[in-house]
Amino acid sequence: MSTKTKSRKTSAKVAEKSVLRRSALAYLGLHGLAYDRFQLRREQARELTTGLFDVLAEKGEVTLKQSEVLFKKAESTVLKSYSETAEKVTEILPVPVKSKVERLEDELAELEAKFKRMSKTAKPKAKAKPAKKTAAEKQPVAKKAVPAKKVVTAKNETPKQAVKPKAVDQAQTEMKLNVTVEEKAETTTAKQSATPTPRHIPYFNDVKRYDPLANEDIVRKIVNHCGIALRSEDARYVACSDESERATVRDSWLKKKLGLSAEDRDLDKRVMEVCSLMQRDQKKNRVTFYYLLAKKERKLDTL
Repeated sequence: MSTKTKSRKTSAKVAEKSVLRRSALAYLGLHGLAYDRFQLRREQARELTTGLFDVLAEKGEVTLKQSEVLFKKAESTVLKSYSETAEKVTEILPVPVKSKVERLEDELAELEAKFKRMSKTAKPKAKAKPAKKTAAEKQPVAKKAVPAKKVVTAKNETPKQAVKPKAVDQAQTEMKLNVTVEEKAETTTAKQSATPTPRHIPYFNDVKRYDPLANEDIVRKIVNHCGIALRSEDARYVACSDESERATVRDSWLKKKLGLSAEDRDLDKRVMEVCSLMQRDQKKNRVTFYYLLAKKERKLDTL
């Protein structure tokens, strides 16, 4: 092999090694450049996000206030539409909604009927009128035979006895039976009229104005729950305009009796919905108010 050939091979190997070395250095330089750019981007991101948290917090505060305003508007709109719908539904109910005057007139009529029944029972029983005379009774009745003086007669002769007609006996028996039947009927009628009306019936009639298919047993349970409080004029009705009264309904009925665990704000809304439903009643009956709340929460079966 000549010297020129050896020198060419040597120079080719050196050039190849140089290329390989430069390639490795370029690869390392690429990683270094990527790292430098990563550091630059991280610094830029850190600078940009330094005050971003405060900006987001301020933006969240503004958004919260705007959402509260929108929620109040939506709430008032919903309550308004609900009251209008309730009025329409009330107008088409099969049982007409009575006004306060009509209800007072009905109560007055019931009291007058009770007074009349009590006065009838207090009066002495009138004597039963005799039954009409039958054809058999109209016939002349034979007078009772007057015992005649003893007269000595012959041995074979005997004194004749006065015979009472059978038709007269039957007529008298029928009269006694008629009088007995009439007396028993009067006694039964007096007992029925003296029986007082159950306590829950007036409240049940008031509930049926809003729910014609109301269950009488459930209304009776609500009346028993209210107890002697219904004797008071103030406690018999719910005053929706009184905040303390609404709180009493919320705590005593929704929380304790029905067992609801929602927040007070949500429970107050439900009380106001029933107030809107009964807005035509100047005095809202407490039993009816409690019934509608329990029906709205689907708790009637748990009472």
